[in-house]
Amino acid sequence: MEINIETFGTVKCTKPALSTCFDLVSMWSDDQTRASMGRLCAMAICVCGDDSRLPKTRHIVNIADYGSKCLDTLLGAGVPVNQILESGMQCIGLMASALPSAIEVKDTENFIEPQNLDS
Repeated sequence: MEINIETFGTVKCTKPALSTCFDLVSMWSDDQTRASMGRLCAMAICVCGDDSRLPKTRHIVNIADYGSKCLDTLLGAGVPVNQILESGMQCIGLMASALPSAIEVKDTENFIEPQNLDS
């Protein structure tokens, strides 16, 4: 997937570690403030975006600090807030698609479950 970010140009996005995907996807909710959503989207862009100008981390330890660093980087480079929100949601969608669905988890449970040999 690629996103186009003003002043950065086209940025290739890849799925980060599954734990990071889970963390960021779990933070998303409909009742977030615009400020929280901005930090979340900025973090999503930075962990997914393959660009050396974006602050990187493998695991997000301090959400407020990393979110602020990502938002400062993007806003400081002149990226409009609406573009951060839009591109960040695309990245969150990419990360959500990396997580196993309930059906996939159930199929995996059935696959690894020992078979009853008494039948």
